[in-house]
Amino acid sequence: MPFARASARAARLSALLVVLAVTLFVGQGSALAAGHISKTRTVTTTLPPQGMFDSCSLTTNLTTCEQDLQVMSQAGLKVVVNTISGVSEQNLQSYAAYAQSVGMSVMWQLNDPGFWGGTWLGASAADDYPVFATACGCTTTAGVLDSMISFLGSLPGTYGYYAADDESIAPGSTPGLTAYVNEIKSVDPNQMVMIGSSASQGQTNASAGAVVGNEIYPETALNIANEGNNLAAWEGVQQQVTQAQAVSTEDHEASAFILQAFSFGDNLSDGEAVGVCTPDMSQGQCAGLLLYPSELVQQELRDQVLEHSHASLILWFNFAETFDGSGHGTAFTQAIHAPAPTIQATGANAKAKHVKPTRKPGRKRNTNHKHNTNHKYTPPRGLRAIN
Repeated sequence: MPFARASARAARLSALLVVLAVTLFVGQGSALAAGHISKTRTVTTTLPPQGMFDSCSLTTNLTTCEQDLQVMSQAGLKVVVNTISGVSEQNLQSYAAYAQSVGMSVMWQLNDPGFWGGTWLGASAADDYPVFATACGCTTTAGVLDSMISFLGSLPGTYGYYAADDESIAPGSTPGLTAYVNEIKSVDPNQMVMIGSSASQGQTNASAGAVVGNEIYPETALNIANEGNNLAAWEGVQQQVTQAQAVSTEDHEASAFILQAFSFGDNLSDGEAVGVCTPDMSQGQCAGLLLYPSELVQQELRDQVLEHSHASLILWFNFAETFDGSGHGTAFTQAIHAPAPTIQATGANAKAKHVKPTRKPGRKRNTNHKHNTNHKYTPPRGLRAIN
């Protein structure tokens, strides 16, 4: 989302003030004409579960991954997203059990385009997921996926499935995604199935029948903590949240959001995508020009979601850049546990006014490694043509 220049922000602020003044005048006139002024009520919003993406390898670093879980749990996070690619059943069981022991659940990352009709990360479902192909004694896509979901769904620490990431979804994939999501749900109807979506995708995959994880990443080289000086940025965030909730409501699905806990500086392509870095820069040079969002920005991101949606889950990307020993982890923890905003509304039909606790207080990330993707698709029971 573009960041408007100061003059554009000033013009927008003036327009907003005019609209506000007219609205207040009309509202007061209506109340007086009716012979009364509506009473004000205050409602405190509640926090949905919050979680985080971790790229820790469950195959080679299981102990480290369990330590990551402990750090996340101590920070108050409840859900971790991690990949199952190449992981043994034993390690998956151990990880899920440890997560449950520290009060967390796991959303298993199943992100392999072959499952919804795209190109496999490897060669086929059986080749990419030999553990589950062996378990079911099968080689078909549907058989391998069913075996995988049946096993993962039986683990006590399972929260759901991160079925597909926006960067792995080609245009026109909705029919295949729908079949894939339906297949997962047919095996495990009780857990969340999520598809990641950037703002640029315009919710095109929302009709696939999964919960959409709406990515909102507004900060690049600018510190947008001061709302008054960054009206365009925060209005863009509010619009994204509002639109995402409207689509989820229309599709009768829960809404979820993936918020920024990275600096855009972990690879050069991110910096180029947001117009800060150039191809001739090194990754280090690029990273130095980009910001990890401040505590105030992260709290404001969370509050925008709380105020303008009915989010069932908030995820943050990612663990490595947040709990890196730089102090980000401490600030992040404070941000996600700040008091929830309150809503003051005047009258039953009045528009809500959002009042935030003391604090000052997107844009889409174009990352290639964002969600270490490794998973596959199996068409729904009635769509077994894929093999």
